[in-house]
Amino acid sequence: MKNQIEQAIAVLIGKKLWRCTRAADLAAFQFGNRRASTTYRGEPCEIGEYALHVQCGWRIVRHEKVLVASRDLYYPADYDENHRNIPASFNWDIQGGNRRDRLIQEFFQDGTRSCMVERAEAGSAGAFRLILEDGLSLEIFPDDSFEDEHWRLFEPDMDRPHFVVSGAGVKD
Repeated sequence: MKNQIEQAIAVLIGKKLWRCTRAADLAAFQFGNRRASTTYRGEPCEIGEYALHVQCGWRIVRHEKVLVASRDLYYPADYDENHRNIPASFNWDIQGGNRRDRLIQEFFQDGTRSCMVERAEAGSAGAFRLILEDGLSLEIFPDDSFEDEHWRLFEPDMDRPHFVVSGAGVKD
């Protein structure tokens, strides 16, 4: 599986990571040249040459510091270590209302920042790391023992197979 993952993610080397959006807790990272498309609702949007949809643990790291991670989703946007109480009315699924949405927006500087993928390294059990410029990395790590989908890499709007990794391995 490790060799299959290394071959699949190698297409991202030399491409820029320029956006992360979400649908519920699924993170959708966009890489490469931007293309015009439409959402499932028929609204105009931009997509990348490649999309990485992640339904497991992930984080963006600079050197030894986590800048944003998947579990930031479950905290209010203004939450920090000194503000430990989460209001009973907090709903993590409201776009922009959680810490992850805020940190992603700050990281990509409202869509003006992108990061070149310099290297890609596969790990064990479906994990991998994309080494980005400026000491950054995007790390994907399956964090449960179920056979459900962990992540997929594909070319949006293209009728080509998706590379899918689940707890059962690589799916065809």
